Amino acid sequence: MKFPPSTGIIFLAVFLDLLGFGMVLPLMPLYAADPRFAATPEQIGWLMAIYSLMQFLFAPWWGWLSDRMGRRPALIAGLIGSAISYLAYGMATSLWMLFAARAAAGVMGANIAVAQAALADLSPPEERSRAMGLIGAAFGLGFILGPAFGGWLVRFGVEAAPLGAALITGLNALAAVHYLPETRPAVRTHQTRLSHPILSLAPGGLARQYPGALTACLLMGLFVTLFSGFEVTLPLWGRDLLQWDMATVGWLFTYVGVVAVIVQGGILRHIVKAIGEKNTALAGLLCVAGGLALLRPGGWPAILTAMGMIAIGSGLVHPSLSGLASLNTDPERQGVMLGVFQSMSALGRGIGPVLGGMAYSGMPTTLFLMTATGLLGVALLLAALRRRMRDARSFCAPTRSPGAP
Repeated sequence: MKFPPSTGIIFLAVFLDLLGFGMVLPLMPLYAADPRFAATPEQIGWLMAIYSLMQFLFAPWWGWLSDRMGRRPALIAGLIGSAISYLAYGMATSLWMLFAARAAAGVMGANIAVAQAALADLSPPEERSRAMGLIGAAFGLGFILGPAFGGWLVRFGVEAAPLGAALITGLNALAAVHYLPETRPAVRTHQTRLSHPILSLAPGGLARQYPGALTACLLMGLFVTLFSGFEVTLPLWGRDLLQWDMATVGWLFTYVGVVAVIVQGGILRHIVKAIGEKNTALAGLLCVAGGLALLRPGGWPAILTAMGMIAIGSGLVHPSLSGLASLNTDPERQGVMLGVFQSMSALGRGIGPVLGGMAYSGMPTTLFLMTATGLLGVALLLAALRRRMRDARSFCAPTRSPGAP
């Protein structure tokens, strides 16, 4: 089945948004350490963490807002806000301004859940995980091309990358105003009469009405916590044991991104069609765990094989779990539930690097094996709780409630 043309417009909007994000993030430690700001390593850590913290708090709110007002205005507002935050970041003259700009970027960037909800609106149940894979592919492309473009812009000054991101995101917002359609079906007033949420608390209470979807959200939070801890320690491991430099790390992450894009953009739909979302997520967890267990100092063929397994596995896990979160939620609650899903991901991205850095200091040679063991635990948890979730194939029994096994 082909997606409607609106899908391509949403994909492009997300890709351009993530392109700007990828232009700024890798250069953030060096930018904050510039003599104008003189940030300490601890301050840089908090500067990077505040973005994920704001996403954790506000992603469910954006989803709730899009359920109530529509996807189009929420996406456009998020793009405009992101452009302003990048502009403020590039023009900052003090450290507190950097923190304010990154906090604002986290608030506005949390509306990625709205894009997921828009794709859920456009896709039938059997194509839901494939639609979520498009978001993953946009992430991958943004992180492949963004750092390269941002690194090229640095030759014009350290502030050129955030200012370039502001320009791209601003143009993206203008294009969205003209071309982005509304995907949210019209709903009756009583269906959206929710008390105004205080950040994520009210949507979190709503999420408990859908145990299958909430299970997918919690599993995603555990996966991202472990995986982000690996991401932040891999460069240190390569530097200390294999003498990798920044260019080597950059090329390795590019390789991982390319593999993940190939998986999410094409291979994923065939796997989901054959074995379903639950089994696809389980296979992805086992693949990542296997790659981590195999990752050890050695020649490049072995390292690329292990990293390829990790990339393939991660490319399967995220869209499968987000698809499950969507499939186990009523149509009028897609935004808020996918907001909770993104909130759990953001929480994992905030906690994981801190735990990973602490663990690496004490056990650098066994950390990846420990992470693999943790992912096996998540896989076992998924196997134990799988009856709480239904996948696309379960829709042959339409009388079952969203959280029913």
